[in-house]
Amino acid sequence: MAGVFIAFEGGEGAGKSTQAAMLEAALQRAGYRSTLLREPGSTVLGDYLRQYLIGGQPVSPLAELLMFESARAELMAERVMPLLESGAVVIADRFAGSTIAYQGYGRGIDLSRIEWLNDFATGGRYPDLTILLDIDPVIGLGRVNERQPQLALPMGDAPDRFEDETMAFHDRVRRGFLKQAEDNPETWRIIDGNRSIDAVAASVWNAVSQLP
Repeated sequence: MAGVFIAFEGGEGAGKSTQAAMLEAALQRAGYRSTLLREPGSTVLGDYLRQYLIGGQPVSPLAELLMFESARAELMAERVMPLLESGAVVIADRFAGSTIAYQGYGRGIDLSRIEWLNDFATGGRYPDLTILLDIDPVIGLGRVNERQPQLALPMGDAPDRFEDETMAFHDRVRRGFLKQAEDNPETWRIIDGNRSIDAVAASVWNAVSQLP
């Protein structure tokens, strides 16, 4: 029996890691076999590339893009596809939509090239449901700045190279996410991330419960 693939997308401070972990726990309580993965990460190669990317070392936009795609290709081969084939629910904390938003709309790399690389890295297997936690970048970055090191979010949601980008960059990223949701209404759901954690979680559960 084929599994179900769910991804969380959104800008900095939108609450993706928190909501992804809450959904995984809710699904398990409901009797589903679910696994939470993060991008980049959840494989040896992905974790290695993640540490480089969040470390702040200088890297060109194209190299940054290819690092994300390499991590994604390994994640698909090693974790996502085997889990889906076993009938599990796979939850991804970020996926290909982030590459379009950040490297495409944010960095200005040609969208058609990114889409081709996404197709190549994923083998054409995209999430059955993408949950976009939409939040004003000013609010999201404010949350990030208030975050204390000892209160790390689930899965080690550490600061990364994007949190120091300009507000104009984050505005472009947000537009990129919203455009993808507009273009893919059958698989994307926009959820207001400005509300309380419990209110957002209820909306997430409602969206997931509508999956066939």
